[in-house]
Amino acid sequence: MSTWDLLLTREELADEAKLRATDSITNKISLEELPIFINQGWEESRRLKHKVEVKKQKPIGDAFEDEVWTVFYKMGFSMLNKSHQFNLSYGEGTCTKQIDVIAMDDEVCLFIECKASSTLDRNKGWKTDLEAMCGQYNGLCNEIRHKYGPRKFKYIFATKNYIVGDADLDRIHQFNFIHFTEESIRYYNGLAQHLGCAAKYQLLGNIFSGQKIQGLNMVVPAVQGKMGNLTYYSFVIEPQKLLKIAYVLHRNNANNDLMPTYQRLIQKSRLAKIQEFVNGGGYFPNSLIISIDSKGRGLKFDLASNNDKLEDTTSKLGILYLPQTYQSAYVIDGQHRLYGYSGSNYEGNNSIPVVAFVDLKKDVQLKLFMDINENQKSVSKQLRNTLNIDMLWNSPNYSDRRKALFLRIAEKLGEDNHSPLYKRVITGENIKTIDCCITTENIKLALNQTHFLNTYNKHNQIMSYGIFDKQDNDQTLDILYPFLRKCLSFIQSLCSKGWDAGSNGYITINNTIYALIRIIDDCSQIVCTKDNTLKDADTIYENIEDFLFNLSETLLSLSDESKLRIRQAKGAGGPVETYRIIQVALNQRFPDFINEDLSKHIEENCKNNNPAAGDLLTRLEVKLRDIIKEEYQPNEEEWIREYVPTKLSEQWVSYMAIAKHRGEDVCVWDLITFEAIKELAKHKSNWSTFYRSFLEIDGKSKLDTLSWLESMSQCKKMVENNRQIPTSQYKDIEEIANKFGILLE
Repeated sequence: MSTWDLLLTREELADEAKLRATDSITNKISLEELPIFINQGWEESRRLKHKVEVKKQKPIGDAFEDEVWTVFYKMGFSMLNKSHQFNLSYGEGTCTKQIDVIAMDDEVCLFIECKASSTLDRNKGWKTDLEAMCGQYNGLCNEIRHKYGPRKFKYIFATKNYIVGDADLDRIHQFNFIHFTEESIRYYNGLAQHLGCAAKYQLLGNIFSGQKIQGLNMVVPAVQGKMGNLTYYSFVIEPQKLLKIAYVLHRNNANNDLMPTYQRLIQKSRLAKIQEFVNGGGYFPNSLIISIDSKGRGLKFDLASNNDKLEDTTSKLGILYLPQTYQSAYVIDGQHRLYGYSGSNYEGNNSIPVVAFVDLKKDVQLKLFMDINENQKSVSKQLRNTLNIDMLWNSPNYSDRRKALFLRIAEKLGEDNHSPLYKRVITGENIKTIDCCITTENIKLALNQTHFLNTYNKHNQIMSYGIFDKQDNDQTLDILYPFLRKCLSFIQSLCSKGWDAGSNGYITINNTIYALIRIIDDCSQIVCTKDNTLKDADTIYENIEDFLFNLSETLLSLSDESKLRIRQAKGAGGPVETYRIIQVALNQRFPDFINEDLSKHIEENCKNNNPAAGDLLTRLEVKLRDIIKEEYQPNEEEWIREYVPTKLSEQWVSYMAIAKHRGEDVCVWDLITFEAIKELAKHKSNWSTFYRSFLEIDGKSKLDTLSWLESMSQCKKMVENNRQIPTSQYKDIEEIANKFGILLE
């Protein structure tokens, strides 16, 4: 028989909640019994007058059940089981099922089965348990209906320290059950602590998304109007009703841990103040703004009979039928006002004004949120990125989907406590610290340069294929994120000291993390090009372990000069410069690390062209100077007066005065550099009367001549400042010098 006496209302559960919230069990025994209990694993807690209080840790199974039970208690479910011995009949005779946790309210009943292990178990199968529950499920539901009336039901299979296999996950999906991992429980516990009883509606919205809520009357008087090209409805509604269909973020496989995002959107301190304000008789006259998802069907709106009296307005009066479905109203603005009513004295008997749009596209919802909040308080780049994850996850634009996926991976690297970048990525409104100094934007930019995902044109046509892309963000995330986490964890394990230094070091900073992600991609591309049968992420990881080992050793053995360059590389080019520094160093250590792009980079940037370039530039500049000197030295004063720009001559005079003061013998002709020749050639008619005759190369224009003079001037400065001349620039120098008969000696 069902043990109904163990199913209690909320008012009767306070003592049970206290017992469930502790991580240990206690007992009061006589002093004589103490040695026996000590041998059984108990420990003495305190001495009483005639007794001894002992305690011990709860068994893992009981502890997990209590943890799960407490989450549903915090969410405000009106009925829960009192003990671990609650039984429910499911068939004829004495057929009963022990229910670990049962959570009920007026609309739903949830059966939660809890399975926990003290150590991680990857091999446990649940076929028998799941099939047994499938056979009992309808009987359990009928027993509740018979006692408490119709409502929605769901079976939740909650596990801790078990890796549920694909076959069992398929069964869970086939039976229309729900699987909660310990991460799911932790998420909903955090949500309950943050939102209080309002968290229940987020849970139910996720479990019963799009399903009709039994007995919910969602008919309201409303005004229909137009705003731009958008139709909207204005009405008032009880907060309790709106809470049941409202949501602020979707939760799916891609964002199992949304607590940081909820904390950005809804501040717990503000909720408490609003609830206090409401309980004190306060109210809010300004409207909430929501977008209602009608699945493209629109909302039923019955016009009032007296609309013919409203001739001078485009607005219409009527009765609006809101969806009776969970998670159908996205709250664009007014989250704090709505959730502040949850659990207040007035959530069911006050009303709040609402402006509701219908079927807004997600990018329009995001823009509207930004427009509203930009006028009140600046919306941070990080919060924009967070909302973009939710808004763009299933965008019709596939490039936007990629952006959402990259941002989710970036946030997850910072928020997943198994990640080597846990608490090192700046998320939400967190401030930059020594340890937390990597931006999600930087990680997104790095991922955008990889070959992990497909690339698309504006027509959603695939331009190139990515090695991990499943053309579904959820599936791709499940492959790509663990792969990146494993690769970075490998590097962390070998570079732990430098890794822990944060911004005081050179590894866990924006520049280097960008470089590591791109080099992991390089390694993956190299092994996949060598063996095009490699598709599986685990196999690819196994094939790049040697690369990762040498990459780690390369990081540790970088020269002090390279470390300084990495730390000082600033701006948009800083991460790319760091990427090239580490790429080249890794190639020098491990020649197997090579691809076409790196080969070109080494050829272009890693040869010491400066000695040869410096020789050619010096001789070329002297030759051009001698041509000018030969032409104008006999009439130097007239030349300066008539053919030299005033600004240039003043610079010469100033420089020679300073040189004379230092005891140096400098004349005007010594100051004719590439830069000076360019200014001379531009001045008045100098080009046509003289400079064209010897500066023009292959009939090129005056602008072309001025351009190569400027280029030679910049190259000369690079040599003087010991900045490497790229090979392509050196070839330009060599070509121009050869045109003037100057060859490398």
